[in-house]
Amino acid sequence: MNQIDTVQSIKPANGKVKIIKRYQNRKLYDTQQSCYVTLDDIAKMIRINEEVMVIDNKSKNDITAATLTQIIFEAEKKASQYAPLFTLREIIQTGNGSISNYLAKLGAFPQDYMQRQAQAQAQAAQLERASTDSLKENLEQRVANAAVRATADQTSKVAAEKATTLPGVNDDNTPILPGASNTGFNN
Repeated sequence: MNQIDTVQSIKPANGKVKIIKRYQNRKLYDTQQSCYVTLDDIAKMIRINEEVMVIDNKSKNDITAATLTQIIFEAEKKASQYAPLFTLREIIQTGNGSISNYLAKLGAFPQDYMQRQAQAQAQAAQLERASTDSLKENLEQRVANAAVRATADQTSKVAAEKATTLPGVNDDNTPILPGASNTGFNN
């Protein structure tokens, strides 16, 4: 699924999805407001019910969930009270440390949510494999074409050399004179 398909699939009724680009230097850029934003700014946007989508600028992947998870993590670090230790231990034990896995086991997601997520990941992997296979095939074809051209160039070069060699001329370009020995010319 590319960026445009993803944006259209989450477009709210009012049609306004705010696209935030995340650059390799981890800076976040609001494409509507044409300015850099922080995680706190994105949290404020969500609190006022704005639809926000975060896209990795290089890969064009939707990284909204990871960004929102980071916002929650940062808020938790700033909080004066943490979740009870037994809850944190339970998340680590039963969810392998993943809050998403833990919440899924508690039934916090719609029934088919995890299945849809797995299908979406499988489709993305299939698209990536198809793209890689296509790239590999293209590269192999280009190498084969280059080899054919190199062989053709070599063949025409040999033919051209043979065509320019005068009859009666030795390999050292010394003409063979009729009735004479050529041994005296090379000394």
